[in-house]
Amino acid sequence: MFLDPESRWAQRLNLFLFLLPALTIYIVFAIYPTISVVEYSFTDWDGISPERSFVGLANYERLFTDKIFWAAFRNTFVWSAVIIVINVGLGLVIAAMLARVWKARLLMQTCIVLPVVISPMAVATIWRWMYQPTGVINQVLEGVGLGGLATPWLGSPDAVLYALAVAHSWSTIGLSVVIFLAGLQAVDENLYEAAHVDGANAFQAFRHVTLPALRPVTAVVFILTLTQSFKVFDIVWATTQGGPVRFSEILSTYMYKRGALENQYGYGSAIGVALLVIVSLATVIYMQIQSKEDR
Repeated sequence: MFLDPESRWAQRLNLFLFLLPALTIYIVFAIYPTISVVEYSFTDWDGISPERSFVGLANYERLFTDKIFWAAFRNTFVWSAVIIVINVGLGLVIAAMLARVWKARLLMQTCIVLPVVISPMAVATIWRWMYQPTGVINQVLEGVGLGGLATPWLGSPDAVLYALAVAHSWSTIGLSVVIFLAGLQAVDENLYEAAHVDGANAFQAFRHVTLPALRPVTAVVFILTLTQSFKVFDIVWATTQGGPVRFSEILSTYMYKRGALENQYGYGSAIGVALLVIVSLATVIYMQIQSKEDR
């Protein structure tokens, strides 16, 4: 049975009117700023003067010869890789364990999710205190006889990036666990029973039943974690500001320094566009790999 044109157009109009408030907010606070950043990236502008001079691709050419940009680029990839391993890999393991535990399950879920709602600045303050040379972490290491591993975590060029990645994952892994738990609830229990009848142990059931069933959920968590890790600014800025000697400098902090602190808004915008392109390419490549595996 077909709807008459007037009814069909009325439904489309109603749908558009319902979407209009959210669409307006998205355009004003997401699409328009993105277009503006792309426009600024082709200019030489200090962010104050009403006049902007068009410089074409000069800002992008500068990126290729900027050693600090490439150092921040490398740090961003290392940073994101560590966070993805923790939030996706460890998050899935924690969710699978929680799915099989009923006693005190709500309490454990609350403890894992609670850091998600803590202010990023509060998270930075907590971990900056813990990472001090006389902080909790080094005291615990010395207390268990591993004092040789104690280090000034935020002052060590070799450890600072990984230390900050762990701190960020602590405050965000709860979201990954919640999403994985929701996905696990949709997995058919008959699949586990069939695997048990076939003689599969817990690890084999996890590998051959849980992982394939959660592939779409894993893709969502991966993309969310990837985009979030590339956008992180607050915890790095509140703890090290990219130090020591730029060993924790990532693209977001470098963009802020060039654009806001040094009044090089054109060049800072070019860094922002490069960051957007990198995240988009990484997401597209991952989705292409996922689609090929699903065929």
